[in-house]
Amino acid sequence: MIFKVALAFISTVAACSAILQGTIDVNRLQGILQEGLGSKDLSSIYYSVKGLKEINAKIPDICQVIKSANYDLNNIEQIFYLTNAASLSGCQNFLKPDVLTAPARTLDKKDVSLIEMYHAVYSLKAIGKGQTFEKEEALKNLIQLLKKDDTPANYGYVFALCEHMGCEAWTAQHSEGVLLSADESDSKSLHFEGGLPVTSFLLTTILRSYKSLKKPAPLTLDQRYKFATYLVSRRSVNTPRGAALLLEAAVAVADDQPTPISVAFKDRKYITSELDTIEFSVTDIIGRAISSLKPEEVVAQSGTRLADDVVVLSKQPLTQKQNDQTTYILNLNKIKTQYGMYKISLAAGTKSANFNVAVLGEIQLGNLELGIGDVDGTTSPKVTTLAFPNKLTDVLQADHLQKVSLKFSVKDKWGKPVLVQQAFVRVAPSSGDDEAIFVAEPDNTKAYKVDLNVAAVGKLVQQKSGRHSLSVYLGDSAVSNPLLWDLGEIAFNFGKDAVAIGEDKSRANSVNRGPLPEISHKFREPDARPPRLVSDVFAAACAAPLLILLLLWARIGINFGNLPFTPAALVFHLALGGSLALYGLFWLQLSMFATLRYLAPLAVVTFLSGHSLLRRLAQDKQDKKR
Repeated sequence: MIFKVALAFISTVAACSAILQGTIDVNRLQGILQEGLGSKDLSSIYYSVKGLKEINAKIPDICQVIKSANYDLNNIEQIFYLTNAASLSGCQNFLKPDVLTAPARTLDKKDVSLIEMYHAVYSLKAIGKGQTFEKEEALKNLIQLLKKDDTPANYGYVFALCEHMGCEAWTAQHSEGVLLSADESDSKSLHFEGGLPVTSFLLTTILRSYKSLKKPAPLTLDQRYKFATYLVSRRSVNTPRGAALLLEAAVAVADDQPTPISVAFKDRKYITSELDTIEFSVTDIIGRAISSLKPEEVVAQSGTRLADDVVVLSKQPLTQKQNDQTTYILNLNKIKTQYGMYKISLAAGTKSANFNVAVLGEIQLGNLELGIGDVDGTTSPKVTTLAFPNKLTDVLQADHLQKVSLKFSVKDKWGKPVLVQQAFVRVAPSSGDDEAIFVAEPDNTKAYKVDLNVAAVGKLVQQKSGRHSLSVYLGDSAVSNPLLWDLGEIAFNFGKDAVAIGEDKSRANSVNRGPLPEISHKFREPDARPPRLVSDVFAAACAAPLLILLLLWARIGINFGNLPFTPAALVFHLALGGSLALYGLFWLQLSMFATLRYLAPLAVVTFLSGHSLLRRLAQDKQDKKR
C-alpha cells in the first residue's frame, strides 16, 4: 500500500462579497482566435479578427483569404461576416462589387426582420456605403418591429442600429428596463435569455451608447459584479465566436468604471516556517492592473483560526510587489509557528472577500508504547517502548485471546503536543493484498491510543495466521511532512479457524471467489383432485335449477302473450343472450380485457333496447286499463 496525504486548500469567497474569484484566461482565448484565422468558414474568420482586435493583438494579412472566399449572394449573414472581416483587417479593396447586392435587396424588403436589417446596415457601413436615415421615421419603424418580438436579442439589434443612426438617447431611455430583465443564477450572476451571445451584444451596445452620450453607464455596482461573474464562469468557450464575444463583453465591462475587482491566489495557498508570505493577484476581469485602486487600499482586515475562532491579525496592509502592479504580498510571519487553517478577510477598496489559508507545520513522533495482554485484562500487558523511527528488534507473539495496545503522542517542531486529522494503524500479512486499518483516537492529554483485538483482526485479514506488519500513518491538511512509521512484525495466531499465510490464495479463491451453489426453485405441489363421481354429483347439483326450469317450461308452457314482437324486443333478447355467451367464453378462453372490450358495445345495445322494451310494455299496460 502506498500512503499519500493530499494537501487540499480551497479558496472561498463569501457570498456577500463583491470581489470576483478569478479572471478570464485571455491567453487561451487568443490561441482559439489565432487558430480560427485558418478556417474557411466566414463567421470564424470574422470573429477571430474581431476578437484579436479587442485585445490589440497582431492580425496577419488575410486579404487573399477575403478575396478568394466563397459566399452566397443571397445570404445577408455571410455578406455581413465577409464585409466586416475585410473592414477590421483593412482589406476592403479586395471585396467584389457584388457584395452590395444583398444588403440593398434586404433593406428594400417589406417584411425585413431586425437581424436582417442589422446585418444589411452594418455590411454597408463596413465598406463605406452606410446609408443615412431620417432618424425619427427610422426609429418608429424599428419600434414597430420590436413590438412584434421584444426579446432581449432584438433590443440589442435596435440599440446597435441606434448607434448608427444617432438615436442613442432612445437606448438610454430603455436600457435600464432591459437590464432589469436579465436572468439571475443563484443570486451570484446575471445573464440574458440567449446566453453569452445576447449578453455580450447587449452589454457592449449599451456601454458604447452611454459612452458616446458621455453619461455614466446605468449598471449598478451589484449588476456589474454579477455580469462579470457570469463572464468569468464561461470557461468552456472553445470557438472563435464564443471567444470574441466573451472578450468584447469583458473588455467593455473592465473599461467602464468602477471596474469589478478580482482577487485570487497568485500561486501558493499556504505558508511554512521558511515561506511566510502569500501573494495575491488583484486585477480587473481580464487580468489588468486597476489604476483607480491605491496600494494602501488592499488590506487584510482580519485573520481567524478556524479551529477555535481566535483572531490572529487585524487591519494588516499588503505590500505591492515591485515592478508588478497586479501582485500584493501578505506577510504572515506572526502565525507561521501556529499550524492550522485560517480565514483571511481581504479588502480591496470598499469590497472584501474571505480566503482560507493553511499554515503548514512539521510534526514529529514521541515514544510509542506497544503492549500485548489478555482481552479480559486479567494480566498486565507486556509493554515494549519504541522511539521514532526505530523498529521492533524481535517478532512479537499474540493469539486470538489477546489484544495489542498502542499509545503514542504527536508533537510539533517545538515539542508541543498537537492533534492531526489522520492517525491510522495498519495491520497486513507479510504477503497478499489483505489489510486492516484502525483509527487512533486522542485522549484528554492529546495522546493517541488504539486497541487491536486479535480475534477481530483475524476476521479482517481472512484468518491468516503468521507474521503481520504493523505501521502507523499520520497526516493533516496543515502538515508539511506526513509520517509513516513501520513498527516491525507481530506473529498472530487466530486459533482453530486460522489459515497459514502460504495457503491464502487457494483458500481465498475457494471460499470467496468460487462459483456459488445453484439456486433451484420448486413450486408447491398441486392439491389432489377429488374422485370423478364426486365431481359429477356437484356438477349435476349446480345444473339442477336450470334443468328444473326447462322441465317446468316443457310441462306448463311458456307464455309469450305479453311479449311485443318489435325490433327492440328482438334486439334486447339477442343482446342479453350474447352477454351470457360472452360470460361463458370468459371462463373458457377469453382474457378479462378482451371480454370487457367486447362487452362494452354489447352493454350499450342491451341498455338502449331494454329501455325501449320496458317503455313499450308500460304503454301497453296503460292502454289495457283504459
